[in-house]
Parts: sequence; structure tokens; C-alpha cells
Amino acid sequence: MIFHGDTAIECWLKILIEIADGKGKELSPVIANFSTDKEPPPYQESLEEDLNELLEDVGQNTIETTASTIFPQSLSTGDPKTLFDRFDNIWKYVKKDSQNYKGHYFRRMVAFNEKEGKPINQLKHIIDTYNGIEGGRKPVHRRSALIALTFDPKLDHKAQKMRGFPCLQQVCFVPKKNGKMAINGIYAMQHLFDRGYGNYLGLQNLGNYMASQMELELDEVNCIASVLALGNMKKTQAKEFANKYREYAKKD
Repeated sequence: MIFHGDTAIECWLKILIEIADGKGKELSPVIANFSTDKEPPPYQESLEEDLNELLEDVGQNTIETTASTIFPQSLSTGDPKTLFDRFDNIWKYVKKDSQNYKGHYFRRMVAFNEKEGKPINQLKHIIDTYNGIEGGRKPVHRRSALIALTFDPKLDHKAQKMRGFPCLQQVCFVPKKNGKMAINGIYAMQHLFDRGYGNYLGLQNLGNYMASQMELELDEVNCIASVLALGNMKKTQAKEFANKYREYAKKD
């Protein structure tokens, strides 16, 4: 199923309504497609407050915390080296969080293969590949080169019944002919209530940053989930939440 939205919040709301009105608690597969160049809708602040309150009630991360695992927005001022250095400096504290003991999305993108002692900064490579390196190599715009992996078979192929990480498998940066760019995030499994909206914002923040470094403008996010589950939210709660904001979800 494909869900379109003018914004991340509208897209998330449409999917919630679909699950709330349906019989089950899963959809498969799901593509959430939303624009990044539209003004935030007037109900966004209220919905985010309500969602964060529910998340905190069941011990889940806030929207902002989830988004920061994909891209640390608070560290993003300055050039890429500044961002990467800042994150490297705080990583020793971030990795101590019990929720990160299996891994961390942004860390995988900037230090892939770290346990082997040969970390690869995939985001820097993508920026350098697209822009070229003065006195080094010319720009290369091959789209298959603009991909960052978060899934590592050496670490993640486990026989556990529940793994929990990484649900996000890879991120693709897709330049367009008009100077715009799309970002595609591919998930094996996604939980709409627990992390869905935070995932959307994290991908949007990452896309905006990478587009700025590539002298492009992000205008589209596609979040592809092989399986999308409601998550740690009762169906009755989903229906109540959906009914409160139903009027704001535009028909496709």
C-alpha cells in the first residue's frame, strides 16, 4: 500500500487511520511517501504532544529521541567534519545507553565495520563521491553509489526470536534532474506507534543535511516497510487517536 502526505505527520496519520479502521494490526508492504517542502499543518503540535505523552506512558522513546538515532539534528551545524567529530566525541556516552547495545543507526552510517577496526564513514564517502574531491577525483553521480547500509550480516544475522535492531536496513539518496533530491529508507520491520513518526522525521533530517552538502534540495521522503505493525499501542487507543485527528487526513 502507498500512502501520500504533504508532510510527515499527515502521512503517519493516514496510516494510523488505515490500521485503526481495519481488522488487523499490520500492513504489508507499506510505502510512506511525503513532501518536505510544505508548511507544517496547524494540528501538528497538538498531535506530537499527544503522541509523546502516550509514548512516555508506555516507556517508549519520544519522537525526537527516535529521530536522533537516524540523524543527530542538534549536532548538525557546520560542515560534515564538524558533525562527524561532534558525534564521535559523544559516542562513548551514547553507546552506554542500554537501548544502543545492539547498535545505533547513525553510528552504523558513519562508522560501518567499526568492530573490525576499519570503520567506514559512508555519509562522507557519499558526499565526496557526489561532489568530487579537488585534486583527487571528479564528481560521480551514479545513484547506486549513494547508498548507506545499516544492516551488517556479521553482527545482525542472529537466531534470536526477537532482535529489535536494525529494523532500518539501508538509506538511499536519489538526486533528481531539477536539483531536488529524494531519500528512501528501507525497513524490514517497522512499528508505527513506537517509532514510525520519529523514523520519518529522522529520515527527513538526514535527507535535508545530505542534500545541503550535495548542493541539492530535499523535496521527498519514501519510507518503505516490508511489514508495518501498529506496535505497542492497543487497537482501542489507535481508534481513539485516529478519531481525534481524522478530519485532518486529506483523501488521496
